[in-house]
Amino acid sequence: MNIVHRKDVIAAEDQYLRQRRARLFGPKAADQLEYTRFGIALSGGGIRSATINLGFLKTLQRFDLVRQADYLSTVSGGGYTGAYLQATLLAKGSYEAAFAPERITHMRTHGDYLIPGQKPLSKLWHTLVLAVAYLVSWIMSLTNLAIILGIVGVIGWLIWHILGMHDPAFWQEFYSTTWPVLEVGQWALLTILTIHFLINVLQVYGQGISRAFNQIEAALLILAAVLWLALLLGSFKQLHWPDTSTWLRAGGIITALVLLGFVTNPNALGFHRYYRNQLARAFLFDTGVAARSKLWQLAQSHLQAHMLAPYPLINTCLNILSLGGDQQIKGTKSSDYFLLSPLYCGAKLTGYVPTRHFPGYKDMTLAAAITISAAALNPGMGTYSNPLLSMLLALFNARLGFWVNNPLRANTHYKVWWPIYFLKEMSLKLDTQSKKVNISDGGHIENLAVYELLRRRCRLIIAVDAGADPEFRFDDLENLTIRARNELGIDICFRPNHIPEEVIRPRPSHGYSKQRFAIADLYLLWEEITITHPDGRPWTASSGQPFEALVNYKWKGQNVSWDVAVKARTGQDADAHTLAQLETRAQELVQAQMAQRASATGRDQLKIGTLVYVKSSVTAPQGKPLIFPDTAEGRIKYDTYKYKIYHPSFPHEPTSDQFFDPVQWEAYFQLGQYLAADVLGIDLSQFPDEGPLGQLTIKQLIDQIDAPNASTSAHMRSRSVVERSASTTHKPQSRIEYRM
Repeated sequence: MNIVHRKDVIAAEDQYLRQRRARLFGPKAADQLEYTRFGIALSGGGIRSATINLGFLKTLQRFDLVRQADYLSTVSGGGYTGAYLQATLLAKGSYEAAFAPERITHMRTHGDYLIPGQKPLSKLWHTLVLAVAYLVSWIMSLTNLAIILGIVGVIGWLIWHILGMHDPAFWQEFYSTTWPVLEVGQWALLTILTIHFLINVLQVYGQGISRAFNQIEAALLILAAVLWLALLLGSFKQLHWPDTSTWLRAGGIITALVLLGFVTNPNALGFHRYYRNQLARAFLFDTGVAARSKLWQLAQSHLQAHMLAPYPLINTCLNILSLGGDQQIKGTKSSDYFLLSPLYCGAKLTGYVPTRHFPGYKDMTLAAAITISAAALNPGMGTYSNPLLSMLLALFNARLGFWVNNPLRANTHYKVWWPIYFLKEMSLKLDTQSKKVNISDGGHIENLAVYELLRRRCRLIIAVDAGADPEFRFDDLENLTIRARNELGIDICFRPNHIPEEVIRPRPSHGYSKQRFAIADLYLLWEEITITHPDGRPWTASSGQPFEALVNYKWKGQNVSWDVAVKARTGQDADAHTLAQLETRAQELVQAQMAQRASATGRDQLKIGTLVYVKSSVTAPQGKPLIFPDTAEGRIKYDTYKYKIYHPSFPHEPTSDQFFDPVQWEAYFQLGQYLAADVLGIDLSQFPDEGPLGQLTIKQLIDQIDAPNASTSAHMRSRSVVERSASTTHKPQSRIEYRM
């Protein structure tokens, strides 16, 4: 089975999305995919993120916007809500059921999903179960280490007998021979240490003294070891071969341990299973077979229920931590975006394989996928890894990640001896060359879940940043902007009146944000295009690889210009005549794309879309919050503010708090509703708590969001977060006007 390129993955998704649009909204909507492609991104942040995002989606869907979304991209905690939506729509067949009060009540009472229970005895029982589950899984996870130690021990035991070391007479002769040498050695070592001690005391500021003595001491240590080994070997008189029964017993033990190593799969034995079970109990409840649905089953386009939910993009991190180097990436610590989705799974460095037909992925469930995406603790944690921490996490069973089949090894069998992979985790040998690759929390590489939506050139992206950021440093946003610029050639340019540090970051003396979201325009800096003939066929080199053009864009006043560099994917150059033809054709393709983008966005030739960046934040209430409001309007308006009065760190309480009580859960759930209401420009207090509020099309939403910037020419764009971070971060925001 051949792996496919990411462009083929996106093409397959486009076909599915057009079918979905045609089924739900008619052929005209399907034809408008390129102009109104809409994605929602739900960030990481554990139960805090899941709860905020649930409230956010509820308000959006009251205007039928979630159903109209093409993509739902999730990472870590955002995946809890994403999976809930997928499974509930699959089982119940309606958005009304997904946000029904009784289902919301269940999740409110399971905010402490790891140890659920509202009564003290129930809470105590689940706490005991958690402790036992960790202890049992830890013992089972050490099986691979026990296998390695057992094999080494049996081999050592055989060598011990063969060399006669089991005989007390051997050691008596050995010590009688080595004792004079040991006596001289211990006096030599004591003399060196005494001199070293005295010189250190007398020469407190001496340079290089200790290093010189340490080198002498190291040399003596090596000499002593070599001499001891030579004396040991010299004590052997003859070899003592064990009898047949001993050989058979040792061989049987080694054979059993080797065979056992083929079944000690850490995916099955680690704490991942308990974590997955608790997430499923909290978020995939009352969904029947949908709770156990395979990932590929979410794209069965022949069933209406499968197409209600937006297409899911579940983001994980491919860990590449090979201290010996990896041919795919040079360096000791790196990572890549590993996608789990119904149609294809994989990464740029490994290629992509069809989820439904590829070994390992065809059996992956939705529950497993979201658990992997939320595997915050793992020996491999992308760029957050370090050798000592990885060793400790592997030893103490903090291994929530997953070993999946490597698409690069598609033409081989995937049966492996698992103790080797335990050693890989222990020694940071996680690369792309093995039969298995290690994936973990997508937040280890990009925590906003926006990257894949940028890669798909969504016309509108609404991204909810519900990560813990108590100082409002916008680290996840800055990480995204850097990666988007360098890896995708996309510049995230916030509008002049929407600079996140100015409008979202609260002033310390005030405690509230001016607004909860900021709008950025997405512009191309460069892109790679495949050169095609006029009939659409790829223009290929003699090697069979298609020619590509690297297009670098730049502004000259208000006009756009570009440079084109042509090469095949293999690096093969064309002859001068063909090169001229390729460059001419590339210019034609770029010109056509520029016209298409201008038509899609209204005026900007380089603008490919709009990003609405929503930050979990609280704006100042108007008037006095009522501690005991006596109206429904008061409850809707002030419950979140009341919680913040007693919990000033809200809404950025630490992600380590995965034990939300109902009051805490409700505060974050309401906050999510307020965030969406602000984006849509409505006041929730003017509407009932439940039920639809109207129909808003994606085209109307895009026009509404882009309207304030309609007269802003492209050359007047504001600077991106990347460019501003060095000069504006942590400076006083004296120009902000706060409403009270």
